[in-house]
Amino acid sequence: MDVAFNVTRKCNKGCDYCYLSLTGEDLSLEKIKEIVEASNPKTVTLTGGEPLMHPNIEELLSFLSQRGNHIHLLSNGILLNEDYLSAISETNAELFVTYNEPNNRISQNLHQANNKGIDVNLHHVLTNKTVESLDEICQDLNFAKSLLLLYPTDLGDGKVTMYGPDEWFPLLDKAILATQPYGIKTYFEQAFAKKGSELAKKQPCPTGKDLFIDANGMSYPCCLLVDKVLGSDSLLPIRMSPEGCNFIRDNPLSDSSEYIRICPIVITDKYDGSFQFPSHLGDKK
Repeated sequence: MDVAFNVTRKCNKGCDYCYLSLTGEDLSLEKIKEIVEASNPKTVTLTGGEPLMHPNIEELLSFLSQRGNHIHLLSNGILLNEDYLSAISETNAELFVTYNEPNNRISQNLHQANNKGIDVNLHHVLTNKTVESLDEICQDLNFAKSLLLLYPTDLGDGKVTMYGPDEWFPLLDKAILATQPYGIKTYFEQAFAKKGSELAKKQPCPTGKDLFIDANGMSYPCCLLVDKVLGSDSLLPIRMSPEGCNFIRDNPLSDSSEYIRICPIVITDKYDGSFQFPSHLGDKK
C-alpha cells in the first residue's frame, strides 16, 4: 500500500483545474509521521496545494528518506530554489512538475534540478491552447523522465470546459506526435472507453488500493473526491465503485455516444497499453 498526502492547502498559483479549495491548512508533520509509521508504505506522494509551502517540508523529506520511502513530490516548480533542490536531491525524491506553457523561471529551476541529478517528470494539462507549446517544452526539457498528459477536469465549479471523446482523442494524437522526436516517455489520461470494450467493462478505479490523506488528516477515496464526500478517520484505503463516483455520475455522456466516461485519472501509455494510476508512475522504469 502506498500513501499520498495533501500536505497543505496553500498554493502560490490557484489553477482553475485544481480539485482543492485553497483554505490554507497544513497537515502537521507529527500527523504525517504517525500515518506513515502506521501504514508503512513503499511510496509516499506529497502534493497540495503547493507542498513546498509546507513549513516543515525539508524535515518531512528527510524523515521519509531515512525510512527508505520512495518519494514523489508534486509541485508547480516556481519555488524550486537552491535550498529546496538540495533537499530534494539529498533525499532522492522524484519531482513531478505541472508545466502547461513555457516559463523561463520554471525552466531554469528544472534545468538546475536535472543538473543535481533529480529525476524530473512533467505533468501537462492538455488543451487546444497548451498543445501548441508541447514541441517547445519537450525541446527545452528533453531530459524529463516522463510526460503525463492530463485531461482537463471540471469538478462542479464550471471553470473548466471538458472535452468530449471526439475532441479528446484527436488532441491526444496531436500531443503524442509532438513529443515523439524527443524520446520522453509519454503517458496520458484516457478519460473515455468505447462501449462494450474490456476497458469499459472493467472501468479501472484508483480507490481501495492506496491511502489518500487530505490536509485535514482525513482519508478520502481519491484526490478528486476530497471536499466531495465525507472523510474517514480510517487508515484503510476506501473503495468506491465507478457507479457511485461523484464525477462519473455527474458527468454522463449522451446515450447516443459510442463511449462511456471513465475515471479521468486512469493513465496508460503508447508503449504497452497497460493501465495504472499517477501515484505509481515513477515505479515503472
